[in-house]
Amino acid sequence: MKRMTTLAGAVLLTAALVTLTGCVETAGTSVTTDHMAGTSLVLEDSTRLRDQLQVLKVNYDEVNGLKRVHITLQSARHRRLRLNYRIAWFDINGMEIDPATKTYRNLILEGRDTVTVTGVANSPACVTSKLRVRDLEAAD
Repeated sequence: MKRMTTLAGAVLLTAALVTLTGCVETAGTSVTTDHMAGTSLVLEDSTRLRDQLQVLKVNYDEVNGLKRVHITLQSARHRRLRLNYRIAWFDINGMEIDPATKTYRNLILEGRDTVTVTGVANSPACVTSKLRVRDLEAAD
């Protein structure tokens, strides 16, 4: 009987530890821009990142017939912030254009620093873009 109680306690402790350590938040901040409608939408899916990173400004234009987006980010922390970001481009039907070439890039923001990330569409068919930002530690 004592062995059964010890086993039940060990299972309960293991379940509690898995619950506490297994909940890594991999969601991040995303900025969606619609170049045809002239709108931008900021989604902050990560409660941790929401307090550390702010989207200050979103600008978009065209260069050589291709859409380009400039998104200004600011660190709200006093210490270095390590992030991954990716800018994806979509056609008029919402299909991602050439997703294999768009990998996540590292971004380091010093405390309270501001940086502008820029993305240029790889096809004239691109009409919307989406910036995805995630915490580097959560992505590992």
